[in-house]
Amino acid sequence: MTLTEPDHGSPEYWAARDPQRPAVRSGPNTLTYGEWNDAANRVAEGLARHGLASGDRIGMRFRLGIEWFVIQRALQKLGVTQVAVNWRLTPDEAVYILRDSGAKGLACDDTDVRDWHRTGVGIVVTVGQDENAPGIRYEDLVRTTGAAERFGAARPSMVLYTSGTTGRPRGVPPLDLTAVADLDRLQRYVNSLRDIPPLPERVVSLLTLPIHHGAGPDAVTRACLHGGTVITLDPFDATEAARLVDRYRIQAWATVPTMLLRLQNLPAEDLARYDLSSIEQIGVGAAPVPQTLKTWVVDTFGPQVLWEHYGASEAGMISYTAPEFQLMKPGTSGCPYEGVEIAIVGEDWRPLPAGETGEIAVSTPIVLRHYLGERELGDDVIRDGFYRTGDVGYLDDDGFLFITDRIKDMIVAGGVNIYPAEIEKALIEHPGVIDAAVVGIPDADFGEKPLAYVIGTPEQPPTEADLLNHLDGRLAGYKRPRQFVFVDELPRNPIGKVLKNELRRTHWEGRDRAV
Repeated sequence: MTLTEPDHGSPEYWAARDPQRPAVRSGPNTLTYGEWNDAANRVAEGLARHGLASGDRIGMRFRLGIEWFVIQRALQKLGVTQVAVNWRLTPDEAVYILRDSGAKGLACDDTDVRDWHRTGVGIVVTVGQDENAPGIRYEDLVRTTGAAERFGAARPSMVLYTSGTTGRPRGVPPLDLTAVADLDRLQRYVNSLRDIPPLPERVVSLLTLPIHHGAGPDAVTRACLHGGTVITLDPFDATEAARLVDRYRIQAWATVPTMLLRLQNLPAEDLARYDLSSIEQIGVGAAPVPQTLKTWVVDTFGPQVLWEHYGASEAGMISYTAPEFQLMKPGTSGCPYEGVEIAIVGEDWRPLPAGETGEIAVSTPIVLRHYLGERELGDDVIRDGFYRTGDVGYLDDDGFLFITDRIKDMIVAGGVNIYPAEIEKALIEHPGVIDAAVVGIPDADFGEKPLAYVIGTPEQPPTEADLLNHLDGRLAGYKRPRQFVFVDELPRNPIGKVLKNELRRTHWEGRDRAV
């Protein structure tokens, strides 16, 4: 779609109204709205001269930095869809995504770009390469002369790839408005996402989420809609996050539980050095949030700050928990956004009443019909318009959702169901545990048994005996891990979900099944 005037809340909109206002601060670099729009126009013109046009797709593989903001906006002005590529992927993994998506090339800030030229991915747009390097240099694009003024939609057009926990990752295409049956429902849904949680005008927002997933770009879009300033931090460091909140009087922060756990586990005297009182809103999602962590956030930042969100790439955002329910409804993942219906179903697909646990199925205005280049999804994924999330949970009498586990994560030991999320929440309550992930591993007697991967605090890491003593009285004996593995990090997908298939793999190699 080609626009002839600025879309409300877009960088072009604010460039016309407040061009000197900082839009992005990334390390020592600052980009005003006027500079952002001008640079994006120049880069768009340069890319257009290299053959990129509306309807094309191109891969985007970046860490957080000024160049990503400019290039992604240039693509939006051209009507080019961005294909999100995780910068951690190997060249082979990334090339698969580029070819599967039909991308005409790749834009990246890799230090070494030789692999991309060898693999023949098409156009290669680089950052930080010398003048003799092959490809199209950002530094040359941003000096393009004779650039036309272009306008793009406020929200970016993106192809997102699922985490690939089973088999090859699959592309989730941008929303096709012509396929939306109920536009009024869609508008109510979009308005709900825009307004929940509410952001102050000219918000100062901390960006620590990756930009190769929808949540990072969405956080940028939401800040921009309010004429805000985005402060970037990459890689994440809890002490530096606190310092940035203090220095820039940051008001909003979209995050994942691991980041908050890192902040929580800073020595009290270190955290006390920074003034965090400017924070008005912390959004958290992508993984279960321990109730102990929620309580800490409330105690540290105040009772009106924490918002939790639950969603899926295939269905969009599903539910949210407002601050007033964080302690009132411990463990909840909230109530649905406008235009969303949540059902709890049994194995026979019949709806279950409030309080009964079953599979979580959701209907939203943007439920996926098919993955990119694939046939329409079958009943195992979409049934009667409901997306089968693969999560297990229940609705209470007030319609609040409680997620208890993942269907495929469930451990069956001697015919008894064990839910890893319950064990993980109990482990994280130990003061010496930063994070934990529990998986089922083979057991000769019971078929499976729970094993816990644990990240301990550097100051006082727990021992196996410490954790078993901690779990005594918190969990039934059959639920307690039979083994513990202490690690520095857990494997995660782009948005922070633990890749449990990677943790399981070595334990199940050579067997007929891998639960």
